[in-house]
Amino acid sequence: MDSSLVILVSILAFLAVVILVEGLYLLTRSVHEEGAARVQRRLRHLSAGGAHGKDVARHILKGHELSDAPALNRLLVIVPRVHAVDRMLEQSGLDLTVTRYIGIQVLLSLAFFAAALALLHLPAILAALAGLVAGFLLPHLYVTNRQRKRREKLTEQLPDTLDFIARSLRAGNPFSASLKAVSEEMPDPIGKEFSITFDEMNYGLPMDDALRNLGERTGSEEIHYFITAVIIQRQTGGNLADVLNRIAEVMRSRARTFREINIQAAEMKLSAHVLIGLPFFVAGALSIMNPTYLLVLFAEPGGRVVIGAQLLLMLIGYLVVRRMINFRV
Repeated sequence: MDSSLVILVSILAFLAVVILVEGLYLLTRSVHEEGAARVQRRLRHLSAGGAHGKDVARHILKGHELSDAPALNRLLVIVPRVHAVDRMLEQSGLDLTVTRYIGIQVLLSLAFFAAALALLHLPAILAALAGLVAGFLLPHLYVTNRQRKRREKLTEQLPDTLDFIARSLRAGNPFSASLKAVSEEMPDPIGKEFSITFDEMNYGLPMDDALRNLGERTGSEEIHYFITAVIIQRQTGGNLADVLNRIAEVMRSRARTFREINIQAAEMKLSAHVLIGLPFFVAGALSIMNPTYLLVLFAEPGGRVVIGAQLLLMLIGYLVVRRMINFRV
């Protein structure tokens, strides 16, 4: 290995360590903030006109920022599909801007490229391809998984939230006060989302627009049903409490249907996991029985290409199987 390649690998390894530390910091901060969010909301509502109120007002006036740097934010606004990435990050609940997310993908790509060169001794083109695929795909899979889990949690909390709002309305409270009560009493993530909605309404945003923002932030189909019901009721009149109770019952019925479907799909999921794990089990067994049997795959350039292609095809197959068992009701 020549000196230039050693320097390149050293730089990429340093960048990989930096991004690993940054990722662990963000993950740790996210976990601690989730536990303290409910207490912070209570203190915020008790301290009218506090610092948070100014932050919310500024957020409503300026809009959502794609980057902490103003110049980079203006540049990202004109990039195609960047708003879809921003919406995905927002719906995942991660404290990441678009620039941080793209930076993580780039640094991971460089780290995997360096690993493919230094450890697997792949050709530069294949190493670059592997680095791009792994570096950009792995963060995307992580964020979409967080987005899905957060959406499922919102869907799970929504029926009880609608019953809570219905009881508050029957007690004579206005709709905005009911939203405030939800933001104070319900756990995250739904408490946080309703807190943002109440803050937007409190700072002058029309109720319909604040509710539509709630639907865009969460991406939940069930929350869109709730928003539609509230908007129609405001236009036509009627007993909103009864409507919300009926919607909550429909959502519970849908949840029961989903559970039955998941039971039926459990066999397919188990088969997918077995098919993915079987090659690694067989390779491990062969290495134990005959340690030199598989060394030719790592020693020869063609063998390393075969290993890389196999891992890529296994990943594609796993994603296809996940898509097949991702039923919608």
